Amino acid sequence: MRDDTKTIEYYEKMYNQDTSLLQAAEDRLKKVIEKKGPDFRTIPNCYGGIADNYFLRFYVSYTMGKSYEELLPDVKKYMDNGIKSCNGEPYGDLERIIYLAIIFNLYEYRQGIKDCLLMYEDYQDKYMEEIYQFLEPEFEITSEKMYWEKDCKLLDEVIQLAKTDKETATHKLKEFVDKHWFKTLKEGVISNTSTAYHGFWCLEAAALVKALKLDDTELKDSKYYPYDMVHFCD
Repeated sequence: MRDDTKTIEYYEKMYNQDTSLLQAAEDRLKKVIEKKGPDFRTIPNCYGGIADNYFLRFYVSYTMGKSYEELLPDVKKYMDNGIKSCNGEPYGDLERIIYLAIIFNLYEYRQGIKDCLLMYEDYQDKYMEEIYQFLEPEFEITSEKMYWEKDCKLLDEVIQLAKTDKETATHKLKEFVDKHWFKTLKEGVISNTSTAYHGFWCLEAAALVKALKLDDTELKDSKYYPYDMVHFCD
């Protein structure tokens, strides 16, 4: 296990629960398509529910100690369904999808991610465009504003620092992981108020270490840093 906060029996219970919820969500999508057609207005929400359960299963699987080969199918299923859930409202899963594309080297998802990113014309966001640019360096950043500035400002500072001083950027990222990241988990599938513990892993730190080519020795023992995940594809 990568986290002994709970027992292996507890994590297996969560894994099985997520699998059951996933099956229910996929059955629900199938029924909606059969009754209402593939373009019915709630279809993106159905895909979103499926994506959430794939993400939870992936997350607890990592906590349990599963390997890259075991995790990858759920990561891809999460990304497939997360992209299909995009509907032009605030970003939702897209930020996490970009992180996982970077961590797992899934560049084949670039076009789907880009299509979703361009869909959010009312929520153009500098940080979202910056992290997508790691997947497509030719992509031009169009915004100077951050939609979630409070949560993303420190991460933007890491990106800017890394251009000239990678060591200081790493210090700043460690500060984010150790002191700030947990406080941002107020909403979403993994939150700091959830009683269904799946582990706590800072995917944004993992993605930035890979994208910025930072030395993560300093981060290795940080409580929320998924060190193994960063090095799966080395």
